[in-house]
Amino acid sequence: MKIGIFDSGVGGLTVYKVIKRRFPACDFVYFADTAHLPYGDKSEKTIVRFSRNIAGFLVENKADLIVCACNTASSVAVSRIERELPVPIFGVIESAVEDAVSVAQKIAVIGTKLTIKSGSYEREIKKRGKGISVFSLATPLFVPLIEEGWCDTPVCDKVIKIYLDEIKKWKPEALILACTHYPVIKNKISKFLGGKTKMFDSGSIVKTLKKFVKPCVGGKGKSSFFVSDDPDNFRKIAKKVMNMKIEKVALCTKFL
Repeated sequence: MKIGIFDSGVGGLTVYKVIKRRFPACDFVYFADTAHLPYGDKSEKTIVRFSRNIAGFLVENKADLIVCACNTASSVAVSRIERELPVPIFGVIESAVEDAVSVAQKIAVIGTKLTIKSGSYEREIKKRGKGISVFSLATPLFVPLIEEGWCDTPVCDKVIKIYLDEIKKWKPEALILACTHYPVIKNKISKFLGGKTKMFDSGSIVKTLKKFVKPCVGGKGKSSFFVSDDPDNFRKIAKKVMNMKIEKVALCTKFL
């Protein structure tokens, strides 16, 4: 079985790694839309167009199901394109919300501008639990900091403090990292919040996939990686930020 995954950049590799670890014998095709990174400051119409094109590309590459690892695209695009596709497509919102509401009544959500503006996480939280308080905050600078490999710098620490000071004062029981890039600085965020706040992210999708992924018996599946711009930079960032050595990354410019 082949699983297709797409994101705006290297952030989706956090989801890829979790799914790959759970289904090691499956094949994977990963698409990073690096030419249009970041998605969080684009319009809904534009994100839907990008997502439709990439999902079609993954279908052409024989994906049996698709995971939209990007929270922004999951918020505004998945529901609009799922009926157009011959294979199932899964966003990453519902699974993270389910995990969070099972343990918390005060939930904070951080993500890109468009993810937060869409209200998708807050709606899902309210749908699943009455009386749950939600604190949503856009934290867009985290993405370029991570993409630039600045995670272990004083600049990153300062940005975390500036963004999350109010959330820290609010004392959430759980925090949803509503962007696939954010798990890279998960430990830093947890430390800043005091270490007691439970953390959830897009990796929760693996529980949903268990119901749909056919057993792949034996062996190690193959993975193919595509980007819409600068394959060498993608490989470099994947190594530096995700500690992933990717031998080959193909360039696909058909959507530009």
